[in-house]
Amino acid sequence: MRRLRTAVLAHVQTWRPYTVWYVGLLGLAGAGLAGERRALWLVVAWAIPTLGWLGGHYLSDWFDRDLDAVSKPHRPIPSGRLAARTALVWGSTAMLAVAVLAVVGGWPTAVVAACAVAAVVAYGLHLKASGLGGNLVRGLLGALTLLFGAAVVPMFDRRVLVFAVAFWLHDCASNLVGTLRDVAGDAAGGYRTLPVRRGTPAAVWTAVACYTAAMVAAAAGAGPGHLVPLAAVAAVGAVALAPLVPRRRALPVRVALRAHEVLVLERLGLAATVVALGLGATTAVALLVPMAALTWWTQRRMRTWYELGPADRPAERTADV
Repeated sequence: MRRLRTAVLAHVQTWRPYTVWYVGLLGLAGAGLAGERRALWLVVAWAIPTLGWLGGHYLSDWFDRDLDAVSKPHRPIPSGRLAARTALVWGSTAMLAVAVLAVVGGWPTAVVAACAVAAVVAYGLHLKASGLGGNLVRGLLGALTLLFGAAVVPMFDRRVLVFAVAFWLHDCASNLVGTLRDVAGDAAGGYRTLPVRRGTPAAVWTAVACYTAAMVAAAAGAGPGHLVPLAAVAAVGAVALAPLVPRRRALPVRVALRAHEVLVLERLGLAATVVALGLGATTAVALLVPMAALTWWTQRRMRTWYELGPADRPAERTADV
């Protein structure tokens, strides 16, 4: 029983349950913007990207297994609680399932799904370690998720493209903030991320610029009638990013981690704002409230340990690299 509990926990940790709600909301937002109202296809727009997201986490941890062995040995694969082969099988199976289901949905969903799978593989194999290009490709997954949701519908709304740009820039910014907590480990593992290459100040300012551009694009898509909830989302984003700027030259790992935790919550609000445009404010709020609560609770329970390890392990300052 203890071995089973350990194995189950290793899988749950690999899922990063504090991240899974976002991608489903994005798929739903795309379908809603495109005019979908049928329950079955809304579920499809939700479930397939979520399955791909989970599979992507397995593959990401498989690609990063050597890096994690150096910088994060407590994680499931390097700690031996999850076999690398098991992670590869589960991740590949999930991606294969996404591909099959996307083909069943028609050529538009198949094309978008193929692009997403290619982005996951390219990011894990090479681009994550290669600087800003990796952040841009990782951010592209959010845009593709929105496009996938829209692709399940025969009709198309031009706002989908505007919001795809917004989520691309937003998720690029979020991913950049994520790299700020891993500078020392990435440098030790040979990963030439933007903060490793150019320093944390350059990464912080690039993240702020991407986030600002994302909000401008989102405002253009939302129109005047929905700027109030968008302004509330932007205020949360500012709370996340503001502590990074004055400490950008000597940025503690925990400050970067907390900023990313706030962005993980903030992006739920951004996705829910777009859901409201297509499916109504009541639906958006009914989804956002429990998802935000679950995200907050799972981050509080799991996130710090998963990223930084046991409490007695010293945290490193990223700016010294």
